[in-house]
Amino acid sequence: MLKVDVNNTVADDTKKSLNLIIEAMKMKSQELRKLDIQTEDDAKKLFDNIFYSKKHYQDVISKTSIPELQIAYNFLKNTNAGYNERVETFVSKVKGGNKEDLEDMAKEIIHFLEPEKYPLWTKWIWNEKRQTGSITYILKDETKLNSQSDFFAAVDELKKVLDIFGLSSSDYYYTTAFLVYAYVRYLDYTMHLAVDKKAAGLLPTHLTTTALVLGLKPYLKVIRFANT
Repeated sequence: MLKVDVNNTVADDTKKSLNLIIEAMKMKSQELRKLDIQTEDDAKKLFDNIFYSKKHYQDVISKTSIPELQIAYNFLKNTNAGYNERVETFVSKVKGGNKEDLEDMAKEIIHFLEPEKYPLWTKWIWNEKRQTGSITYILKDETKLNSQSDFFAAVDELKKVLDIFGLSSSDYYYTTAFLVYAYVRYLDYTMHLAVDKKAAGLLPTHLTTTALVLGLKPYLKVIRFANT
């Protein structure tokens, strides 16, 4: 299903940068798991953790009460409910903002709550309606994903490919970093800031943006401060 490029080269400094990103992702998971929305400050922490949702915070908090937001977030944490049910419930209970972004937000939160079970799935990783997103950049020619199960299967296959290159893990952190990185590289390509759009080589210049898109900036600051 995937178009594999075996010419993958990883520099030592780049690997260290990637490891920092993975460590920050783990910290974000811990933060989201323990977060209990009792106040507006708690609500802001939630939205600050999702890069593209920060801009919706004021609109959401003006239209959604804290108890309503607490119920919506707690349902995302409900591991007994199905994936789609959790996403749909969150989007239906949170008022204001942009519904597509709120859906992506719910999916991102679920990924970080349960990284061992669910990969990151946002519209810029795979948009089912438009058949676009970073996962499509690495599919074999003429391969098309037709369903949610197809997408999850493609990510699982990517996970196996990354294992070959020494990025082995029981969770989906590496696949998330790779797919977001691919998205960042593609954006640079379309803006003529890079010479190609292959996501096979992990380059440091794009890893910083990858961390930004994943909302990891605060966690990277904590890691760097702890290491000084």
